[in-house]
Amino acid sequence: MSELGEVLKKARLEKGMSLDDIQDVTKIRKRYLEALELGDFKVLPGKFYIRAFIKNYAEVVGLDSEEVLKYYHDEVPTTETVTNEPIPARKPRKMRSASSERFGKIGFTLLMWCFLILIVAVIWYFAANKEADPADKVDPKPMTSNSDITQITPTPTPTVTPTPTPTVKPVTVTFVEKSGKDDVFVVSPMKDTYSLKLTAAGGASWIEIYEGGKNGTRIHYATMVDGDTINYDVTKDVYIVMRYSGYIEATIDGAAIDDGNKERARLLLKLDTADVENTTTAE
Repeated sequence: MSELGEVLKKARLEKGMSLDDIQDVTKIRKRYLEALELGDFKVLPGKFYIRAFIKNYAEVVGLDSEEVLKYYHDEVPTTETVTNEPIPARKPRKMRSASSERFGKIGFTLLMWCFLILIVAVIWYFAANKEADPADKVDPKPMTSNSDITQITPTPTPTVTPTPTPTVKPVTVTFVEKSGKDDVFVVSPMKDTYSLKLTAAGGASWIEIYEGGKNGTRIHYATMVDGDTINYDVTKDVYIVMRYSGYIEATIDGAAIDDGNKERARLLLKLDTADVENTTTAE
């Protein structure tokens, strides 16, 4: 067992955590965690993941990940991929797919209501005319000639104009300013609830999400690997911290959030419904 592995294992045991607990939090497979404690880095899928796995393990057991990597840098293989190769191109974002589906459902619901209102109006109209029809009140005396027959002209059915379907504006995400290390965006138009979606594509990234702004409630704290997707319905400002944001596709109600493909991105999304003022940065 290496010195680094002994430090990680000791910190885990002091926390009273098992390897299964670490796996649940970091989403790193148990056999990779065992390899970290044994110092057997050949078992890991690649040099790029070694530093990321060590950082995630150290943070979960309460260690300073940067200090751990700095002190035991001789044991950690160098990562050539991060320094010499460009970040892979991101996949095209699927724009407004969720909002388009929602608009279709709203339009269909309104159309059905208009159809039901039209049927009720026609039934009510004929029922009212039947009660007031003069033919039902004719004197029942026998008719003696054709001249006594009353000609009744039918009343035309009025045309009911369907209620127009209201236009729902799509959600937009607009960059407004750079505040310290934070990129500040405004999300509009005003809604009760927004759907936040993050998808990992092409690599792994550490993700932190706070609802209510920088000093709000943390709702996500884990590493996302290629293919992972998370969804949250939010009603307040959202603060997102991403390590290697180039591997993350982020949208809110289908509108893309430009994270800048940075090594470490901090995004503050101010919603039209939010009234929380945020002043501190979550690390």
